[in-house]
Amino acid sequence: MKILTITATPFFSDRGCHMRIYNEAKFLQRFGSVVKICAYHYGKDIGGLDVERIKEVKWYKRTAPGFSWGKFWLDLKLIFLCRRQIKTFEPDIIHAHLYEGLGVGYIAKILAGSSVPIVFDLQGDLEEEFKSYNRKNYAARHFFVWLSKKFIGRCDWLVLSSENMLPKIEKIFPYKDRIFVIKDGVDTELFGEAPKLAGKEQKKIEEIKEWKGEKKLLVYIGGLSDNKGVGDLLEAFGNFAAPDGEWKLLVGGFGSDEEKYKRYAKENNFENFVHFAGKVAYFSLPAFMALGDAAIDPKRSSSESSGKLVNLMATKLPIICFDNDFNRSRLEEKGYFMKTFSNLEGILKKINGREKIEYNLQNVSPKKEVQKLMAIFRLLTK
Repeated sequence: MKILTITATPFFSDRGCHMRIYNEAKFLQRFGSVVKICAYHYGKDIGGLDVERIKEVKWYKRTAPGFSWGKFWLDLKLIFLCRRQIKTFEPDIIHAHLYEGLGVGYIAKILAGSSVPIVFDLQGDLEEEFKSYNRKNYAARHFFVWLSKKFIGRCDWLVLSSENMLPKIEKIFPYKDRIFVIKDGVDTELFGEAPKLAGKEQKKIEEIKEWKGEKKLLVYIGGLSDNKGVGDLLEAFGNFAAPDGEWKLLVGGFGSDEEKYKRYAKENNFENFVHFAGKVAYFSLPAFMALGDAAIDPKRSSSESSGKLVNLMATKLPIICFDNDFNRSRLEEKGYFMKTFSNLEGILKKINGREKIEYNLQNVSPKKEVQKLMAIFRLLTK
């Protein structure tokens, strides 16, 4: 089976949705499919994946998520790249990621005069994304939310990363029997062996070890923005961070609010107890997580899945997160659940720093989840 995966994004850029795209493509290939990925002009090239890119656009280098007017030009170029690939590669399935990927795939399919079915891989709600990353773009938000609802009805099958999206999508997508949940899987292969680190990353690791000293370390690695809960995490941690305290906080990742968070820690006199590690490469994640005594996902709730949470499960660290249906469905009774951030200090006092927790990874096996995706593809190509 030949699959054209459309990713209107700078794949690969160490972001949550890119991890899902990567893992699905990897396992689709293992099941015998030929996968070709169409993406923007920049992003890391990963061995084992066939990625076709649009021609270089020198003025656009954004990697953070969210809306940007500059992406119109990139998406236009991507439409014609995908049109060409539909004609030459002759895929059996178009696998479209993100709302832009669906729009690009549908228009490219029409321009190519093709009847190839489209499976839309939906990871979150567009209106929620605008509110999180582009709060002031009111006109763009209303227009593109309206447009996304029109395009959703044009796909042949819709897969969701989380059960949280079902109630909203069932009101929009007319075919209830063509909606299926494909969970984010734990990349056990990644966490099963020590990663090879570049010299710069190894230096980061050594600096963090020296800074940590004999303290216990709480680790957050992910997007640095308020909608991820990072601002609230820093505020809560700053309330009890002290020289004689047991814990320090490691914050890794990148995002629009990074400098704001550094200023906040300095202005509130706890910069010595929080370390900002900067961008952490996905394939180096196990080495950074191995420094920790506990991990945290500070996001309160979302329509999205949490690839971050399932990867944390592979580390066997105690995981602190909010008490909601999604987190409990993954961690069961083995998580440390908060009602509010005021619970954080008390929870950390319960963690001795030597715990290794055996989470149920069978329910989040990427192999099992991608087999479900393959079943949908086969159904559409009968």
